[in-house]
Formats: sequence, structure tokens, C-alpha cells
Amino acid sequence: MATTITDPWLSATLAFPATRCGPPGAVNGGWVSGTVAAHLAGRGGGPVEVTLRAPTPLDTPVDLRVADDHATLTAGATTLVSARRSPGRMAAPGPVDWADARRAEAHFAGHADHPFPGCFVCGTERAVGDGLRIFPGPVGRPGTVAALVTPGPGQAGPGGRLPVAAVWAALDCPTAWVNMRPGVVVLLGRLRAEVRADLWAGETYLVVAESAGIEERKAHGRAALYDRDGRVLAASAATWVRVGGSPAVPATGRARLAS
Repeated sequence: MATTITDPWLSATLAFPATRCGPPGAVNGGWVSGTVAAHLAGRGGGPVEVTLRAPTPLDTPVDLRVADDHATLTAGATTLVSARRSPGRMAAPGPVDWADARRAEAHFAGHADHPFPGCFVCGTERAVGDGLRIFPGPVGRPGTVAALVTPGPGQAGPGGRLPVAAVWAALDCPTAWVNMRPGVVVLLGRLRAEVRADLWAGETYLVVAESAGIEERKAHGRAALYDRDGRVLAASAATWVRVGGSPAVPATGRARLAS
């Protein structure tokens, strides 16, 4: 059921540029989730839970409505995204060695078979500085993938600080790749995240994702972003929903995903 908001304190019309795509024609799930969540997280802090109900189109006006603890993004009568405050500390997967994370990128499943190579977050066809180019590969810890990410000025706002949307995007795709196997397509269904500190363009961060279990058509994952001092800067928990094909199982090779 869609969330209904009355007497919103904020009402705005947004449009997402094609550069922020996930699958062709749709906004990356992490980016759109973070965009909506930013309007709630900024009023008291703490995690926000976002549910994606339909793909958000690119370069198309959509309506944002925000109340004290809920928000929606709609296109006409269709609810695309709903969000709510979600109190409680986020659990973060533990860090891995940064050198191991860098080596793991060479084994990213998307290098061999990527259904959406233009994805803003994990697309292999995105140029340096254009996309985030997060290529999480397996590390020695079971059910875990990791990578390093260095956001460019094109993903930052004034002064070089990353917007909340970019941080949520960085936490998005890794939780899909940690769970998927060849031939499986999944869509991001829900993302709960908390940004604890500012991230900056030109700085390198560690992103770690671990599987949190699989049940029938759903795959769950957790992710975190770390700085070089080992601080958790942001953490998330995601639920992905399988679309057609075989049941989702732990990754053993190439993956197919949509976010």
C-alpha cells in the first residue's frame, strides 16, 4: 500500500538526469533512494528506510512530498518511492584489508557479464569521473565482496562534499553482487541506510558488502563505507527481489542485476 502524506512541509518537482541511470531508462535505485532519504535524514538524523515500488524514469518530472517522518516520490497517480524514518543503529559488515579490496576488483563478476554496463554505480562502461565505478569482487571472507571507490568532482556538490544520494548509491549495487549467480536478475526492493559522516570527492574509501541471507525470491545484504582510519562512514541493509528465472543463490560466478 502506498504511503499517503497530507499537509507536507515540502513539495517539489524533481527530474533525474540520464547520467544517474541504473538499468536503461531508470534511475539507479541507490541514487533515487538517497535523494528522497536526504529530506528525512536532515531532520534529526538516523537511518531512513526506502521502498522502491516502481522504476523512476530519467529526465522526467516527478513529484516529491515530505512530511515529518514520511516521504513519497510519485509520477501522476503512480507511487515510485516511499520512505520513512527507521530508528535504530545500523549493523555494518567488518572491514577488509584495503589491498585485498583492490585486488578483488579484478575478479568483479561484471567484467565478464554485465547486464547494465552503463550503471552509474557499477557500470564497466562508465568513464573515470563519470560513474562511481565500484567493482566489488570476492575477498577471502565467505559471502563478502569489497572494492575501493574514489568519487570524482562530478559526483560532488559545492565544496566537494558528496550528496547523500551519492553515498546511498555507493552502498547499493555491492549488496546485489554479493548474492547473485549467472542468469539471475534482481531489482532493488528496499534500502535502509544511515550516513554518519561526510564523504568527499578525491578521497578513496573502502566499500564492503556481505550476504545477509536468501529466502525464496529475496536476497538480503549489508554494506558499509570505511575511511582509512577504519571509521564506518555509512552503512546499509538492502533487500533485492528476483525477477523471473531461477531462485537467487550465493554468487559462484557471473551475475545479472538491476538496481
